[in-house]
Amino acid sequence: MHLSGNTSPPQYAATQIPTNAVESCTELLIISSSSRMTTQLAVQQLERDRLPVVNDEIASEDNRYRLLQILGDGGYGTVFLSQNTQNRNVAVKTEKYSKSMLHIEVNGTCKPDYVYVVMTLLYKDLHKLRSELPDRKFSFSTALRLAIQTFNAIEELHSIGFISRDIKPGNFAPGHKATKQGKIIFMYDFGLARRYLDKNKNLVPSRNEVGWRGTTRYGSLVAHKRMDLSRRDDIESWFYMLIEITKGSLPWRLVTDRAQVYAAKQAAREGDGRKNFLSDTPPQYNSLLTWIDALVFEDTPPYSKFYNLLETIREESKIRMYEHWDWEEETSPVTSISRTNSERN
Repeated sequence: MHLSGNTSPPQYAATQIPTNAVESCTELLIISSSSRMTTQLAVQQLERDRLPVVNDEIASEDNRYRLLQILGDGGYGTVFLSQNTQNRNVAVKTEKYSKSMLHIEVNGTCKPDYVYVVMTLLYKDLHKLRSELPDRKFSFSTALRLAIQTFNAIEELHSIGFISRDIKPGNFAPGHKATKQGKIIFMYDFGLARRYLDKNKNLVPSRNEVGWRGTTRYGSLVAHKRMDLSRRDDIESWFYMLIEITKGSLPWRLVTDRAQVYAAKQAAREGDGRKNFLSDTPPQYNSLLTWIDALVFEDTPPYSKFYNLLETIREESKIRMYEHWDWEEETSPVTSISRTNSERN
């Protein structure tokens, strides 16, 4: 699942949710034989089954995918650069149909081999792209346009009843140039996402103390308190990301102890700490932080208010929405699927 931060000038803030808000997650397929067997026998068979490899071709009812090269793999499966019958480059993730999945099988009578999902092919994530630049810093033009598109993607996620709970640069990436979507920033990796609306579109009540969710560097103050997260917390994490991509770093970048990171985030809101935190950023960033801190669990963030302020900054800075990104001169076709150790803290 990807959510696009695509924006259409001049109304770039318009919510766009392609394919019913599931961007290019075109096929989730369970490949199975027609033979009937017990669940126990199916599990034994699974342990012998071979996952697809490079040069294999896998098929659905209406398409076929040639696996060209491995983009990455891990405990949850393998991601391939692939090409469909229309010669469109896509990413295909395959994984073993695990024992834990067998309970969804009808009467345990189908012998599954593996599942795969076809997704939009992405370029390097924003964390990697920034790390490769001189001084690990984006130009202000790139940083502000990233802010607008990533905020748009977060609003799209909220509009379909989910919160991310793990907003960070490593969960956003531009489309791959091979797909001609290099100007669009996609949000992906929803492993910690949670519904905040029930089936009747009512707000799910806040729970008591919960476990840690997210990434320490970008976690909200509420996350540090082990309280339930809401839309507000996604926006707060986005703001920390905004400061980082604008300035090149956060004050607590090298701090690993969560209690100390929490203290640093509190200090960034008061007196000289706030002044230093927001130094070398537009003065409007101060208003963004004030608005975020005023939100409570039940609130719907004032998305339009945020967009209008970002647009004011863009106009004052004479930035065009579709200028070149800082990384667009690069030529290596690497997709964004992994995490660096430094970002897991």
